[in-house]
Amino acid sequence: MGDEVPFDLEQWLHRGAQAARRGDVVSARRIFCALSRLAPHERRVWIGLARVAETAAERDEALRRAENILPIETEIHPTLPPSLAVEGEGGVVELELPPRLAPAQQRTERQPHQRRLGWLLPAMLLLIAAGLLAMSLWQRQPATSLPSSQFPITNLPPTLAAIGPLPMPLPTEIVVMTPVVPAPSLPPPTPSPLPTSTPELHTRALGQLITYDQWQIGLLRREDVVMIDSELGAIRPAGRFLIALLAVSNEAPVERVLPTTLFAVEDEIGQRYTPLSDASRQYLDQFGRGLYGDLALEDAFGPQSGLRSVPVLFDLPANRAPVRLWAGDEGWLLR
Repeated sequence: MGDEVPFDLEQWLHRGAQAARRGDVVSARRIFCALSRLAPHERRVWIGLARVAETAAERDEALRRAENILPIETEIHPTLPPSLAVEGEGGVVELELPPRLAPAQQRTERQPHQRRLGWLLPAMLLLIAAGLLAMSLWQRQPATSLPSSQFPITNLPPTLAAIGPLPMPLPTEIVVMTPVVPAPSLPPPTPSPLPTSTPELHTRALGQLITYDQWQIGLLRREDVVMIDSELGAIRPAGRFLIALLAVSNEAPVERVLPTTLFAVEDEIGQRYTPLSDASRQYLDQFGRGLYGDLALEDAFGPQSGLRSVPVLFDLPANRAPVRLWAGDEGWLLR
């Protein structure tokens, strides 16, 4: 023990405090643990150990030891070997001692208010940490939604007013999607009984012949009825032309001509239009017989002539739509 060196308490207190400030809690705790064995009557040692304690029990014990220190303290000058051995995680760690310094001067007796500050400071730090922890836990709690009756009245559109005002202005890059509120669906209508499909009176199907006074008349296809808005040579309509190519047969044993009042076209309001006078003959003379029709409406049919194609021309107003083509008291639907 002839190589003993004087122990500088202030130097090691300073080292422990510096280690705690830079976040090296392990080294700071090792220093203060060693100092607690070498200088157990120094209150600053126990306060430093309380600040870097690993457990609450160790902190409470260090604070209790600090409170039990007598007010009048004498400077302790123990001797240490050239290195300070403390226990670490990997075994015994030797901390290098600082060079020999002059003995520390005798400290004056502490005043009562200075002794109170020694234990008040850790208590205040604990209270501040507890307050910060409580505030952090309170901020993490989910915000409870108010009932709909407690929302303030706003002048926003109904959809935005339903979700309440936004807590803060959103960045321009964020697109606020307005939720689509589905409209309440109406109950399905009560199915009504379907009407019985009775054929309309006096209506024939396309291709079905109508018999009238020993005449056989038929509209074979829907394509045999066309509408023309322009003039047909010398034939000029007041509105627009309707041309129907009919199949007609004279079943009588004598030659005869079709009645001029036999055919008519009915529009959507029930108005009927008769064929244009002499228009069928002019149409075939201009465009050719045998190509656009065999006989004109004004021509005579031989006895038992068989079916012949006859173009019949009508003049309808431009704002009227044809609905039915009549031959006597029967006819065919055009739409």
